[in-house]
Amino acid sequence: MKPIFNIILLLLLASVSVFASIDDKKKKKSAKKKTTAHAKKPSVAPAKVISEIKTDDTTKIAINPDIFMDAVDSLLMFPSHDLYGNWDTCLIHPRLFDQHFTGDSATVYLLDDWNCGFAMPNRGPITSDFGWRRRQPHFGTDINLETGDTVVAAFQGKIRIARFNRGGYGNVVIIRHNNGLETVYAHLSKLLVEPGQEVLPGEVVGLGGNTGRSYGSHLHFEIRYLGKAVDTEDVIDYKTGDVKNSALILYKEDFVNKYDLRSIHARKKSKTHTTSKSQLSSKGGRIIIVKNGDTLEKIAKRNKTTISSICKKNGIKQSKVLRAGMRLKV
Repeated sequence: MKPIFNIILLLLLASVSVFASIDDKKKKKSAKKKTTAHAKKPSVAPAKVISEIKTDDTTKIAINPDIFMDAVDSLLMFPSHDLYGNWDTCLIHPRLFDQHFTGDSATVYLLDDWNCGFAMPNRGPITSDFGWRRRQPHFGTDINLETGDTVVAAFQGKIRIARFNRGGYGNVVIIRHNNGLETVYAHLSKLLVEPGQEVLPGEVVGLGGNTGRSYGSHLHFEIRYLGKAVDTEDVIDYKTGDVKNSALILYKEDFVNKYDLRSIHARKKSKTHTTSKSQLSSKGGRIIIVKNGDTLEKIAKRNKTTISSICKKNGIKQSKVLRAGMRLKV
């Protein structure tokens, strides 16, 4: 009986040892899998680091479209980055129009869910319009104010430039807006914002003044698109103090025929007909240049002569159709 008991006891001990060995192997195998899985797990490469922009930064920062914007510092959330592609706090007006304005027109939304409305930069009267002035192009609208009067942002946006400009603007603030426009506030006596700062319509950006190339205190206000100036009176109704429409359609041909003041001036100058003194005092009468809307009757009356006399001197009939630019003896 005793030998049988010993055999049963040995069998029980052997089975316990076997099960313990199997359990131990399972634990080791499981631990090995975890270690292997951990070792094979690819290490996550740190996101591409973008240099932090300081408020006085004057560098050109290129936008990396591969980086999710919600993971980037708020200073890098540049308005209209998809249109401009960079954030330049040095260049006053980026020359990007020819490169980025590829269609015949572009629609700019002034009042929508993405913008917080509009505010007049200053409520003063207009003293100078967009256009050629004193032998120079004037790309903005001058608003009368007193030195120290507040100047506010027209639209929601981010300050791109806030510094002194030696090119004539003096203390200038330039804001880039979500809709692609940039607004310029020049000749300020004091700057109250910094590059990278976000502003809302009506938020003070500076105090009016007379800095730079300026004759008397006023605000020189501009609206630009991809660096090209737009007549602010095509956007703003200065009598009501509001924008004329909720959206602005910019036509490429307008930038050539309406807003490019230097080009327009050059074309007009090349078409001007000059008359020498010898021509004016030539034998047979004085020479005049026919203007738009002129008729033989108007010319005769203006020069104190008769239609028949003009026709005789020029060898023309009274039924002659006059064209602007023609030369006639009177």
